Amino acid sequence: MMARVIVIGGANVDIKGRCGAPYVSGTSNPGDVTVSPGGVGRNIADNLARLGIAASLFTVLGKDANGEFLRTACAAAGIDLSHTVTSDAATGTYLAVLDDTGEMVSAVSDMHAIEGLAPAHLEAAASHLAAADMLVADCNIPVSCLAWLCAFAADHGRRLLIEPVSVAKSAKLLQFERAQPVFAVTPNMQQLAALAGGDVHRLHERGFANVVVHRGGKGALASDGQISVEVAPLCTAAAVADVTGAGDAAVAGLVCGLVEGRTLVQAARLGQAAAASKISSRESVAMGLARDRVFRLAGLP
Repeated sequence: MMARVIVIGGANVDIKGRCGAPYVSGTSNPGDVTVSPGGVGRNIADNLARLGIAASLFTVLGKDANGEFLRTACAAAGIDLSHTVTSDAATGTYLAVLDDTGEMVSAVSDMHAIEGLAPAHLEAAASHLAAADMLVADCNIPVSCLAWLCAFAADHGRRLLIEPVSVAKSAKLLQFERAQPVFAVTPNMQQLAALAGGDVHRLHERGFANVVVHRGGKGALASDGQISVEVAPLCTAAAVADVTGAGDAAVAGLVCGLVEGRTLVQAARLGQAAAASKISSRESVAMGLARDRVFRLAGLP
């Protein structure tokens, strides 16, 4: 039976401008502007579906054109939206400026819609959440929902992985107590510094059983609290087209490995392979992402 993962998190429309020459601040930069489906939670679910995982997305979408755009995109990707909440708020939007190498210069994220998600919405879908092989949450959702999910996962023996999203939003993880350790968290280096002063073991002490640190061009660090292993990157700088969504792909590859019974290190390597596939594409989710290619790149059967 196909593994089933429910992702609880943000969905938005990505508007990205990439400079055609080295970025110059304070002025207009000639380049290309693209519009695509995005959002951390939505991207993770999209990547999971492309990796052969039955993915459901629990998010909030508006009644506007952007909301319809995302519903259509999710349907095309095979993402289940049966528990998504419809809101009068505007659908989320992410506006990013990339330099001529594909690295982000700056971005603005308007995610007000997801702030309308409440524990009552999650409670109404409790039986579905309890039946998932894994739950994935991003820190776009309110603190109350993160706290509810941590308690729910502990009470029902479900594995919950949390993606911090950003330095500012990762602070939500320090605003409530956890009775039992959360299965996993996936910070980048900046978020690790904000959450635990850069110390992985301190993050374990703060209630996370497994930690996978995404380190950009340096790969990842996978720690189960006893052993920490460096996982090499699988993409060269020359192959970078656009870094937007690379972390989301890495989380999806990691989750894919975990729900299929791989070790934490093997799963983290799958994450690096998925990120490499994404980085070589200018889309927020690489349309050419393929399960066989990701496993082959990771060196796993």
